[in-house]
Amino acid sequence: MGDSSRVASSGSTIEPMHSVSSVKLCLSNGKNLYAKLVVGADGAKSHVREMAGLKTTGWNYPQNAVICTVEHSFENHCAWQRFLPSGPIALLPIGDKFSNIVWTMTPEESSTHKSMTRDAFVEAVNYALDYGYSSHPQSSFLDEFVHRISSLYGYGTASMAEHFQVPLKVTDLVSERMTFPLSLRHTLEYSSKRVVLIGDAAHVVHPLAGQGVNLGFGDATALSKVIDEGLRVGADIGELSLLKKYERERKAANLTMMAVLDGFQKAYLMDFAPLNFLSAVAFHGAQFITPLKRNIVSYAMGEQKWPLFT
Repeated sequence: MGDSSRVASSGSTIEPMHSVSSVKLCLSNGKNLYAKLVVGADGAKSHVREMAGLKTTGWNYPQNAVICTVEHSFENHCAWQRFLPSGPIALLPIGDKFSNIVWTMTPEESSTHKSMTRDAFVEAVNYALDYGYSSHPQSSFLDEFVHRISSLYGYGTASMAEHFQVPLKVTDLVSERMTFPLSLRHTLEYSSKRVVLIGDAAHVVHPLAGQGVNLGFGDATALSKVIDEGLRVGADIGELSLLKKYERERKAANLTMMAVLDGFQKAYLMDFAPLNFLSAVAFHGAQFITPLKRNIVSYAMGEQKWPLFT
């Protein structure tokens, strides 16, 4: 942690012990906590990362996200995302009749949507999810094109007549609307002596496809396994050599997914007809080519590593 203690915005400090066998957290109320390992799971603006002196690299996107919780007339069982001209809107069920909205748009649009009346915002969400911009996917020339290509190479395909499930209508806004700028950030090192980062403290991605939380779950799972292995052989769980084992595994997985999402995001923002057609073919292929769809879902859930086909 360095030679001197560092102070978090809460007034707490973390400092190394002279015995180097533990770290001490000095709380603002005067109490002290001791641990062999500090896990930084405190988000994109991680104080633990800052206090540990771990550096990040990355860039900002010309987009903001509007997030909130909405209510439906019936329970929502399906996560749903639609790609709009200024960015995707995602509807994520959280139980009962409620869902979270993550809506990507320009900074100017996010300011407008945050200041709308409750009724106007609900109307805008429903327009974006179902009624506006264009019709929902149906059997088309593109479906037939993907079907022929996949058949040529021997891949199984899903039925093109498969019913498309439209999202449930939003009936009410039940939370405050919050906005935040979108960016890509990656911490150069996930660990130092007795400190390790997971989730958004280690990496921040575009909310496209909702992969940020899956990457965080993958970090937590990998770290718990490494700690368990260390405990089984009597190792010090704060030792850098043990933490680097976790870091090597997760860096490979996280950087791969970050590159994929960043590529999708940049391709999505480009208004170039040939590229738009290839992107549409790729998305349709992922929908209709059964092995590809299954493996992509498995990879996104952390159940499979690259390559997608083995």
